[in-house]
Amino acid sequence: MRVAFYYHQQKRLPANHEGNNPYGALLAEALERRGVEMDFETDYSPEYLRRNEGRVQVLHLHWPHHDYYNDDARIMQRQMEELAASLELARELGYKVVWTAHNIYPHNRTHQYIDHEFRLHMCRLCTAIIAHCAASAAGVKETFGRSHDIFLAPHGHFIGVYPDIATQSEARRDLGIPAGDFAYGFIGGVLPYKGLETLIENFRRLPGEDSWLLLAGGGRYKPYLDKIRKLAAGHPRIIDKIIEPRVPTPDMIRVLRATNAVVLPFLATMSSGTVTLALSESRPVIAPNMGCLPEVILPGGGLLYDPNRPGALLEAMREIRGWDLEEAYRTALTSIRRYDWDRIAEITLEAYRR
Repeated sequence: MRVAFYYHQQKRLPANHEGNNPYGALLAEALERRGVEMDFETDYSPEYLRRNEGRVQVLHLHWPHHDYYNDDARIMQRQMEELAASLELARELGYKVVWTAHNIYPHNRTHQYIDHEFRLHMCRLCTAIIAHCAASAAGVKETFGRSHDIFLAPHGHFIGVYPDIATQSEARRDLGIPAGDFAYGFIGGVLPYKGLETLIENFRRLPGEDSWLLLAGGGRYKPYLDKIRKLAAGHPRIIDKIIEPRVPTPDMIRVLRATNAVVLPFLATMSSGTVTLALSESRPVIAPNMGCLPEVILPGGGLLYDPNRPGALLEAMREIRGWDLEEAYRTALTSIRRYDWDRIAEITLEAYRR
């Protein structure tokens, strides 16, 4: 079986490449161990489909929003319709079409009515849909009316992907954090749905002078990055590693190693590679109780708070300081170690065969 894997890369990158989300490479490697031939692809044109008819059996899409998004709604609508038409042709030519619904809607919700229309097309055309948890599958059913051939394949772990560049004490020494102080961390893309404004505001309300907030992330929208830098500026215990477009891997890992807990106050999410990375680095996670997160984070491996209750995030940030941190580190790793790539590949292969 040969699969065209639409992971929005011109070429395949190693899992630990600085410009890469490890998910695609790790899943591809696990599928290849089962004899699947994987082509990382960006072309879905009618010419590509006709040229590869019989050679490629499955088109596997992950974030199709990137293939048609445009700030101009008219252009976005046209590009969305072109992608939908290509998938129609793919089905007519005998291809299977699989979509991994990492989220119900894209994080960038400009022109969401166009995204909704496209997802209706996807749910009509796909031979199978992969969801990361029961909540995600229910969201696909309730939002788009698709209830058949949905496969549950969790987000796999990132254990051992990144280099072991520093111990906690070494990372703290490099960043200037006293050994006995408590460090909260944020890593990942700096985007409005991540709730960074809320995190910084709540950190500033913590009492005492032995708390630190370490920020390591990046993004392409400079005005928003500047806004977050301005909010963080002037506080003696906020360390800002936010850069454009992407934080270097060594800085991100050094921040992770220096932290006691990672705080990710999403305004909306279903699954999260950032949660996966934090748990894979043995760090407990504070996050809202939403989407797949209750299935991923075991009790004691993090704190899930009610995002609709005022003060809940601040309470969680205070509560975790009383935890046995060594036990929390172990439970965080146990939380994510369950999600083995070989088992995930077996489920994905079942979806391909359907």
